[in-house]
Amino acid sequence: MRLLFILFLLVSTFRLTAHDLTKENFNYLYNHDPVKIDYQIAQQDSLYKLVLTFHLVKVLPSDKLEGFELSQQKKINSDREQLIAPIAMQVDSGFIKNEIELSFYASSENNYLVVKFSFLDKQYLFGIPINEALAFPLPDIIYRSEEEGLFYGGLKKLDSIRIEDMDEDDPDNQYYAYLYEDDFPAAIPPMVVDGIELSELLKIKQRVSFKGGLAFNEADHLYFIQKDTASDKGFSILSHKEHYPRAKKVEELIETLKYICTGDEFKNLNQSEDKKLAFNNFWLSHIDDKKLASETIKKYFRSVKFANALFSDYKNGWKTDRGMIYIVFGPPERVARKEEVEIWEYKTFGGDIKFTFAKTRNLFVQYHYSLIREKSLNKAWFTAVQKWRTGDL
Repeated sequence: MRLLFILFLLVSTFRLTAHDLTKENFNYLYNHDPVKIDYQIAQQDSLYKLVLTFHLVKVLPSDKLEGFELSQQKKINSDREQLIAPIAMQVDSGFIKNEIELSFYASSENNYLVVKFSFLDKQYLFGIPINEALAFPLPDIIYRSEEEGLFYGGLKKLDSIRIEDMDEDDPDNQYYAYLYEDDFPAAIPPMVVDGIELSELLKIKQRVSFKGGLAFNEADHLYFIQKDTASDKGFSILSHKEHYPRAKKVEELIETLKYICTGDEFKNLNQSEDKKLAFNNFWLSHIDDKKLASETIKKYFRSVKFANALFSDYKNGWKTDRGMIYIVFGPPERVARKEEVEIWEYKTFGGDIKFTFAKTRNLFVQYHYSLIREKSLNKAWFTAVQKWRTGDL
């Protein structure tokens, strides 16, 4: 049921204390917590449009998101915040997928929006960078789609979108999409620090212009969509195969084994004439109990599936640095977000270990998180990989 609220009066309330997001544990974003969040945001001068998508796993049909509040603050750990009263707000409540859309004004001095809400008697915070906290300016367009997707993304070949423009004076605007083949390499292990990673460059495969909406005619392609091609403002959408975020074909299954294979094992798997037999033999050569091997295979590819759902941005989630760590180590026990980094903490792999991901500027997404690699992570990596190879999970 959709409820529409129109607020004609903009009222701002200052609080002397704000939410220090650097002290929050954001592990709920990556574990099996019943809440997942995604968003789109657009800006035209000081006017913003924000679409928040919540994936809520309810215990009862009557369970709902409560205590919603939006505020703005200058820094990620500011000492005061300013409540935002939207000029327009829509709430679309489904059983799993829930959306809140807001239009509001925000100050150019503030660099973070803070979303606060409760679900199943637990309070959540979520930070959204704006203004100086961004890698590049926000576009003044967002997209709409009828597709549900797993959690909140997951557009596939033959899916379509329609563009919603904040410039209502020109409803017949022209838009442009640049198509790139998804040819990005997988992440490299966390202890490899000798400069193996190269800059990831793509050649434009095709440029199309359109009005109103766009259908994705290609799978495994990155679409970068702009209104103004002379700027760096825009947004990207990665189109997937129909079975994504699952790995289904044996070639896809083998590709994602890169993180727990030796180089020779990976080469033999790819060169094998009977890849399905080679895949099964790989697992049984390490786990001679067929039942345990089957359970381990299911667990591994469940992790691949969730890495794809959680971390896909301009490339498939399993290929990203965060996706790699998630697959091998599992969901982090603690996630800290600071101005320039995100830190994951674990206590279950031979002592306390931390993985630090640096925000990296990228043409296609505001923030791509790159792992800061350290040789000292070798022992923890070897321990986690061996658990997968032996089924000792």
